[in-house]
Amino acid sequence: MPDNEKKLKTMLESISDLGQEIEKANKEFEEENDAWWDGLTEDEREAAFYAVCKRIWQADGVDRGSYRYGIYEVFGFDAGMYMMGMDCGYMSIHNAIFDGQDLNAMRQVNRFEVIDEEGRTYVNYLDPEQTVKFSLQDDDKTLKVFIE
Repeated sequence: MPDNEKKLKTMLESISDLGQEIEKANKEFEEENDAWWDGLTEDEREAAFYAVCKRIWQADGVDRGSYRYGIYEVFGFDAGMYMMGMDCGYMSIHNAIFDGQDLNAMRQVNRFEVIDEEGRTYVNYLDPEQTVKFSLQDDDKTLKVFIE
């Protein structure tokens, strides 16, 4: 085996070992975090829950800031929490709040347009009693829009 191939193989094995160590550390952290949570009193869990939800809502619902804004400005964390926030699902929560607010705002539209490479191919001004409803179908591959 040529020298470069040996170096590459050794490097890939090291990366694999590092990945396994990171996975092990993450699992240990999850277990420690769950044990910490279980060790809190009811009042402490309620206070922690309230504090976190209040900050998530401020960052994402009220301020409509970015994921980074929430981590750094609202929660006051440093860059070390960026990946941890992703690991625990905060980025997904952030995106769901944004998408949900946009979807709710879309329910109030009074004009529906379809635009493609040829420009506006369909325009419908809704009557005041009409609403727009959305439906994902075909394993979320088809978006249907209903004007009712």
